[in-house]
Amino acid sequence: MINYIEASLDAVVAHYIGSHSEREDISYSKEVLTIEDEELYDVLFKFFLNHFKEPEYFNFTFSSGEVELNPVFNFVSNIFDDPGCIHEQSVKIARHLYEKSKHPNIKPGELYISYFSNIHIDNEIVDAVGIFKSENKDYFLKLNTNTPEFKLMKDIGTNIGKIDKGCLIFNCERDNGFKICNIDHSNRYKEAIYWREDFLMLKPRKDDYHQTTNYIQATKNFIKDRMAKEFDTDKMDEAAVMSRSFDYFKKQEKFDAVEYEERVFRDGKVVEAFKDYKQEYEGSRATALTDSFDISSYAVNKQSRIFKSIIKLDKNFHIYIHGDKNKILKGVDDEGKKYYMLYYDNED
Repeated sequence: MINYIEASLDAVVAHYIGSHSEREDISYSKEVLTIEDEELYDVLFKFFLNHFKEPEYFNFTFSSGEVELNPVFNFVSNIFDDPGCIHEQSVKIARHLYEKSKHPNIKPGELYISYFSNIHIDNEIVDAVGIFKSENKDYFLKLNTNTPEFKLMKDIGTNIGKIDKGCLIFNCERDNGFKICNIDHSNRYKEAIYWREDFLMLKPRKDDYHQTTNYIQATKNFIKDRMAKEFDTDKMDEAAVMSRSFDYFKKQEKFDAVEYEERVFRDGKVVEAFKDYKQEYEGSRATALTDSFDISSYAVNKQSRIFKSIIKLDKNFHIYIHGDKNKILKGVDDEGKKYYMLYYDNED
């Protein structure tokens, strides 16, 4: 868990990252920002930290496996060793980000590098460095009531309720590439991966959260990519498997691969096919699925939408299946029309 009750924002540096494709350069600030206004301090504190609540952690990495060669890892390590050098290191971080932002669709924006102390994380009290980039702007209305005739004006700025890109690097587990939380709300497009993969170079931390998430995703992908093709299953069969998977993750505290596969897939041939698929999944995701771990309730809740199965019938109906396939029957009438028959006990 992450707790900010005793945390303090000790330093903030801001730079402007121009559009590389438009040949705009970086505008560097000359020094650390002076934040004397208490309300502004509170706004910045919430803007930087309120978005990091779930324990989904990453580590710095590098292609050769030597994390010491990761530039951001080194810049942040220098800040932790000497917080007084945050401005100097922030300039290097800004330049590195700019060099990794060459895709024409990457937007310019403000870059903030901040230093926090006394953050409680998983029974530790640590300092943290935050790196945030604000790209998207919103219009705001301002009503001037200081004159007899009220005047309505518009302004453009950053919406403090949103954060485009950001990471929080905690000063622990340095040998493994630090413990890191990351946010990227513009990752719908391929070029947006530059933040996580090109600039920060992050990999999922090998913990219960990611193990739980990966097993849920692997199960869903296996059902979608393999079961229907190799075992001639239909939507009801797929819904039943996902229902058993959800039931397992919700009720069990510890994960056991053999037990899970037997309970969820039941058929020995399907179990063997899933084991083969897991190897492909591990290779494509550059991750390892372990045979036992503590199930993360946070990951299960976050992935809950994965367990929903929907049968779409032409453009007229959607049937949401949450379990018990014996309560839904599929057939064809005398005129060749397909139908589903549903059995239920209560109507809400």
